[in-house]
Amino acid sequence: MAIYAFMDISTGHLTAEDVALLDGAELPFDVMRYDYGWVVSTAKLIAGPLRDGSVRDLSGSGLSTEFIAAAKLAGERNCWLLRFDADADLDPDLPVGGYGMDRDQLASPSL
Repeated sequence: MAIYAFMDISTGHLTAEDVALLDGAELPFDVMRYDYGWVVSTAKLIAGPLRDGSVRDLSGSGLSTEFIAAAKLAGERNCWLLRFDADADLDPDLPVGGYGMDRDQLASPSL
């Protein structure tokens, strides 16, 4: 039996435009919506023959640089899934998109 890793980060790493795409666009990866966020497949971003093409596909999808940075980092960390969760912490290694955050949080996010 195999057990695979996933990365869990705040929806604050998303932009409003990312959310619109995650909720209905044709994207080059699988997306699952749940009550507190989204789970996306990052398996193709793990080091291997599919990675370079998958990064190009992400860049052409309309998703933000913040989303792409998070997805690439998940792949670099060998995570098969990336979960954007409203209750998760911001990752200090990633840019903040601001989705679901108020101005005070954007001015000085607690990391």
